[in-house]
Amino acid sequence: MKYFVKEYETRYFAGIEYPNGIRPKTNDIKKIPELWEKFFKEYASSIEKQVEPNHLIGLEIYPFYFAKEGVFDYCVLAETKELIESSDEIVTKKLKAAKYICFPINYDNIASQIQKVYKYIKEKEIHVHMGFDYEDYLVGENYGEPGAVLNFCLALEEDA
Repeated sequence: MKYFVKEYETRYFAGIEYPNGIRPKTNDIKKIPELWEKFFKEYASSIEKQVEPNHLIGLEIYPFYFAKEGVFDYCVLAETKELIESSDEIVTKKLKAAKYICFPINYDNIASQIQKVYKYIKEKEIHVHMGFDYEDYLVGENYGEPGAVLNFCLALEEDA
């Protein structure tokens, strides 16, 4: 499986979060595209201090009770130049400086691709931080067309 490792400085993001968490064993997972649509329609243009060109991620955060309850938080986020003030509707997140392992995957079957990545890192005993991962949406890709690629990224444990 192809991957690359990239070292990032601290990065800041702002966007919206799916309320009350995603439960993968229900239809919640199908609501993620609706969250992206809401982000573009209602919030994307109002987020201040975005980096240029716009850089978007889908951040999945796995709380300590994830293994028991199977619920994770999902955020649609735009990268900002600095931490901006959050509001009732806009959440902000900071990804700390670290080395990240990134897997170019096909957007068309993202769920199965992510499962393959986790299987691969387990088989190869790659130590990653299990508290979060993110989909890194690439500038220039058209996610409305078949064949689009994104990078699925995880912080390496040595730096997490």
